[in-house]
Amino acid sequence: MEVNDLGKEIAIGLLNTGVEGGYGSVNCSTAGDYPSMGCQQIEGIGGRGEELLNTIPGGYHYAGRSYSDIEAAGEIDSLVALLDSEEGQAAQIAILQRDTISYAQACINAGLTDARCVIYAGMWCPTSEYIVGLFIQRRLQRGYDIAANLDELYNTFYNEYATAAGCEDYAPGYQNRAQSTYEYVSGLDLSEYGI
Repeated sequence: MEVNDLGKEIAIGLLNTGVEGGYGSVNCSTAGDYPSMGCQQIEGIGGRGEELLNTIPGGYHYAGRSYSDIEAAGEIDSLVALLDSEEGQAAQIAILQRDTISYAQACINAGLTDARCVIYAGMWCPTSEYIVGLFIQRRLQRGYDIAANLDELYNTFYNEYATAAGCEDYAPGYQNRAQSTYEYVSGLDLSEYGI
């Protein structure tokens, strides 16, 4: 499979499973007082969050604001509606399509060789593309059989990712994500790609 095709499958997987959230998902980031938004949980104040908001008509109203400010103003529901609108969904898909090609390439660069393994790991990249790549590289260096073995890759993410990412408090959530992502990817029909 070409990297663009892998990116497409990662994007479809993120949308179909909702592992990062739906289009209208808005939460306070675990990293700070700013919103984490949409189907990739794009975080912003600044950077990608502002890019997303400034792409949606009316989104500039929320750009640069903290989560607590939006919440205190009683505007979380209106931000949810904006993100879930037709324009909000289109903006998220455009960013998602661009990002997932990068996710696929990062997983290949980290050492994954099987299409399903790249798709599986790529669906974790919104949590941190850098951490996912490093996680894969280190396990391959230690001799883990994950480059082309989806079952082993799943077990590795299930058992070790939360600790490796420094998020032990969220281990049950990461294990749930590992399971649902595995169930989705293992059931993919990739015959159109000759797989």
